[in-house]
Amino acid sequence: MSILARASLRAARVAVPRQQIRSMHVDNVVDHALPTNVTNKPWLAAKIIIYGCTGFGLPFYAAHWHMQKAGAA
Repeated sequence: MSILARASLRAARVAVPRQQIRSMHVDNVVDHALPTNVTNKPWLAAKIIIYGCTGFGLPFYAAHWHMQKAGAA
């Protein structure tokens, strides 16, 4: 066994335990679980509907656009 291999095996055996680092702390309080204001219910409903319609409709719009671009629709 070469000297280099022995040194690498020795280094592998002496592993330094890593300390877990948490980069974010969130206080668990009422009405602060979402990163938005949830006290204004109509505005929250509008945001959720806009987000849902955009996320659901975007693939259909993209398919329509590509088909129209190709001359199929």
